[in-house]
Amino acid sequence: MDDSVEVEESDASDVLARSFATGLIPFRFSENPEFRKFVKIVSNGRITMPNGRKIKNSIHKQAVNHLEMISKKVQNVRKFTILTDGYTNLKRDFHFYVLHIAFVNEYFEREILFCSIRTVPKGDAISIGSAICTMLAEIGLKISDCTAFATDAGSPLVSLAKNHQIERVHCSCHFFDLIIKDFAKVKSIQKIQEKAQEFARYLAKHREDKKRLKTMSMENGIEEPVPLPLPETRWAGIYSILKNFLAHYATLKELSTLQRFILKPEQIELMEHTVELLKPLHDAIMQLERDSSFASEVLPTIQWVKNKISNPTTTTTLSGKMKQIFDSRTKIMYNNRRLLCSCLLDHRFAYNLDILASWEWELAENYLKLYDKTEITTHTPPPTIPRDDTLDNFFLSSAGKKQIDDLKTDLTSYKALMGSNRPSTSSPLTFWASNQNNFPFLAPIASELLSTPASAATCERTFSRCSDFLRQPKRNRASVETLNSLLTVSEMARSQRQTSNVFDSDDDEVTEEEETEFSVWREESEEIPAEIPQETESEESNQAQIPPEFEEEGGESG
Repeated sequence: MDDSVEVEESDASDVLARSFATGLIPFRFSENPEFRKFVKIVSNGRITMPNGRKIKNSIHKQAVNHLEMISKKVQNVRKFTILTDGYTNLKRDFHFYVLHIAFVNEYFEREILFCSIRTVPKGDAISIGSAICTMLAEIGLKISDCTAFATDAGSPLVSLAKNHQIERVHCSCHFFDLIIKDFAKVKSIQKIQEKAQEFARYLAKHREDKKRLKTMSMENGIEEPVPLPLPETRWAGIYSILKNFLAHYATLKELSTLQRFILKPEQIELMEHTVELLKPLHDAIMQLERDSSFASEVLPTIQWVKNKISNPTTTTTLSGKMKQIFDSRTKIMYNNRRLLCSCLLDHRFAYNLDILASWEWELAENYLKLYDKTEITTHTPPPTIPRDDTLDNFFLSSAGKKQIDDLKTDLTSYKALMGSNRPSTSSPLTFWASNQNNFPFLAPIASELLSTPASAATCERTFSRCSDFLRQPKRNRASVETLNSLLTVSEMARSQRQTSNVFDSDDDEVTEEEETEFSVWREESEEIPAEIPQETESEESNQAQIPPEFEEEGGESG
């Protein structure tokens, strides 16, 4: 904190408590004599150091205050999107679910708010649904007002959406990652992936070699990170580890201790081709994981990726496999009516035949009627004129007939605008903020559909920040309520720093050593229990199958 900023003692106590929450510091450390002496010195005796119990109570109070603040912000919200995801640690028998909500306010600005984190007894749809209903009730919302779920394809979340008859948008980042994982099952890809991962594990354990490799690569102008072990849960992790291996391969060959990692020329060629095929998928994930993304961008991104993988620099059997896997996976996305309709209501893409065919745009128009809840408005007719057969009265009676405005009229005008003078604004919400009066029937639907982001990445980021609590042995006696409060305050503090554009390098930049430690820990702790099959998909997003003609000789198909 800037020394020039004066802080009330009560505020200072809250900040101190947040430092304990975000810094993973045991409450009793506040009673450490040397620490208390340090605080007394730097504050010139003005600050009385609270004990561990007061620190804990402050964290609980801040968690409660956060819920009260969120409650005020959403008191007029009636249609919103739920973003949720789960975290499981079998060693500690923890199942946590996080809740964010996204909505478009009256100014056509989208807000994505962190609500809270809760434990669930197990990861089935009933337990998760109960936790989500509780979290919503705490901020004054009802699940019946939710219009969409943005989640991965875990069976409990799919079942939960179906049970409540709420539309579900498959997290696009998870969707593209599933395509990458399908592709990685090809036997030849598995072999080069194992080579790269073996090298990454070696560097993680031999820091001197890693340091020499990094130094020599930097001298040669290589700025890519050195390969390090990545968890299975990391989106596009396969691409990253292969790309980083190739970036440092020339340096690797110069170091005597790394000679056993030299590959055959054909293996390097295969790795380069694999990276080329995976790059569009990785780029799509990087684009869609932003909080500023919209569900309307999913289908255009799929089309862009399809164009890329359909025209590789070298057409091979491997590129054919990628195309088959991609086409098999993407069929279901084009059947998602919310994705179709949100794409229609994004002025950047509407009626673009390079994205959807004419009949698909017509299908989206028909689906749009299902979202139309606006009452039909009519122009007020003039006073009744006595019946008279004169021509003048005939004209007057005709002018007084009701002129009905409806969704079809809005769509006709909207399509004409897209075809004649498509606006150039970069955000669809900016467009609708300016045109809500021009399209009174379409605007409320756009407000509802464009509240949904393209991915649930914000939930993933929450767990990447909060999971440190769950691997701390010294937290094993903490109650569920305390853990909930710690995780809530930690995420709340991070969100506030983002809003204020205040970042601490120690908090927001992870060193390579920390990343390695975190990755290894995730691999060990994130065994998926039967109740939470995180990558088991519903029947609507079935596993892509590699066609028989692409099977490897002497082995199983990828």
